[in-house]
Amino acid sequence: DSAYAMRSFILTPYLSPATPAERSFYASHRTTRSIVERTFGLLKSRFRCIHKSGGALQYSPETTCKIVATCAMLHNIATTRGIPVEPTEPDSDEDDDPLPSLHPADRNSRADKDVLRSRATISD
Repeated sequence: DSAYAMRSFILTPYLSPATPAERSFYASHRTTRSIVERTFGLLKSRFRCIHKSGGALQYSPETTCKIVATCAMLHNIATTRGIPVEPTEPDSDEDDDPLPSLHPADRNSRADKDVLRSRATISD
């Protein structure tokens, strides 16, 4: 996924998976990303307050995590009680595209090499 730079907290897929392990990692990454995107789409439909962020964090990462976790819990409660997600009109301007990285990764840094090793370990 070229939308995000490799970071210690983001494992991007291989650009051209060559080995069976790399292909397996790529398939798992694609499936997981699809689930995460659908989940965020559902939460954004139910809780319009998190839909208008423009792809940027409006709060600290810690607060953002609490907001998302709370929305997920409230969604689960609503689902358990049979409260449907209200249909919404699609926005004319799509704001789901990720923002470009503000700090391009130095591809030769030790941290990047550690992340690449981690991804390779997960692939195996």
